[in-house]
Amino acid sequence: MSDRQSSISHAAALASLALVTPLSAAQCCVATRFRRIPLAIALGFPVILAGVAPLHAQTAVATVPVGNMPFAIAVNPATNKVYVVNRQDNSVTVIDGATRATATVEVGTRPEAVAVNPVTNKIYVTNAVPGTLSVIDGATNAVTATLRSDNYSQSVAVNPVTNKIYVANNFAGSVTIADGATGETKTIQVGQGPRNIALNPMTNKTYTVNYGGQSSTVIDGPTASVASVRTDKHPWALAVDPRTNKIFIVNEDSASVTIIDGTSNATSTVRVGEIPFAVAVNPKTRKAYVLSYGDDTMAVIDEVTNSVKATVRLETHPQAIAVDADANVIYVANQRTSSVTVLNGKTNKVKTTVQAGKIPYVLAINPVTHMVYVANLGSHDVTVIDGRSR
Repeated sequence: MSDRQSSISHAAALASLALVTPLSAAQCCVATRFRRIPLAIALGFPVILAGVAPLHAQTAVATVPVGNMPFAIAVNPATNKVYVVNRQDNSVTVIDGATRATATVEVGTRPEAVAVNPVTNKIYVTNAVPGTLSVIDGATNAVTATLRSDNYSQSVAVNPVTNKIYVANNFAGSVTIADGATGETKTIQVGQGPRNIALNPMTNKTYTVNYGGQSSTVIDGPTASVASVRTDKHPWALAVDPRTNKIFIVNEDSASVTIIDGTSNATSTVRVGEIPFAVAVNPKTRKAYVLSYGDDTMAVIDEVTNSVKATVRLETHPQAIAVDADANVIYVANQRTSSVTVLNGKTNKVKTTVQAGKIPYVLAINPVTHMVYVANLGSHDVTVIDGRSR
């Protein structure tokens, strides 16, 4: 085994340990030049932090103006910075989570998605036209590189263990893989119309949803080889549970969820509400949550049995979902009512409803501070919800 392989295996083992045990300040941490953070958080996993109180009620504490048409959002928990993609302005607004001061970074044409590597403090933004990837240095807010991807780069995912970036290129039917250290790229063909992408850093596997191809492409990290898994009609979004190694794909025109076993690529299908649109998982409780835009519901899927255990009625046109795994709280952005529904993950009951801006479109949570950031497409701002509020 090479030194690099050994390092990656060690990191994966520590992350696995962090999934099932609390972390002390001296254990299972990533040392960055910003501060020490639990490795599980760097990998995007939930982790119990000592001294964090459970949530009781949430309130909106701030509204931060951003650019025109905030379309995507991501958080770096290591630096407490928030990155908002402004599709119409060809820019990214950087929000300081502590002071809520902002800075603007110019990127490429029609930016669509953003992902963060909290270990390297690099931020990656896909630009749909003509197909590029902007690399932002989180320390300076400067674009340090613009990498070539492919036609209509629509989604991006980062593996902080391998420092590889995966870009789904919708019109080209391809995925571009970038090396975060060298900037080298290579592009591989996947299915027709890949519109979303997610990965499991524990297994080093990446998954696309191919909207036009009725499939998901599985990309093996070490070899970049691919396998195709059949889904239902028009797969739209996906979420990966690294703990159970299951992948949940919502099929927009089939009122269903395809569940892929990451070990075997075997699938099972679960029926949900009309026009399923978004999905999120809580690895701590082994639950998946699916929003259905057509009938205003949220299906709660038990990952152990691959079955729907509850269906929750929501407000009109639920658009986006995010889960605070440690608190076991679910946040749902409701497009029509310009609000965020807050649900108790244990009871599946609504805890409260928080008013957001016009057309709340995407959500992101800082797992360290428990702040929730809601990008509002219509009012060009971000609503900040304090998840610690009592």
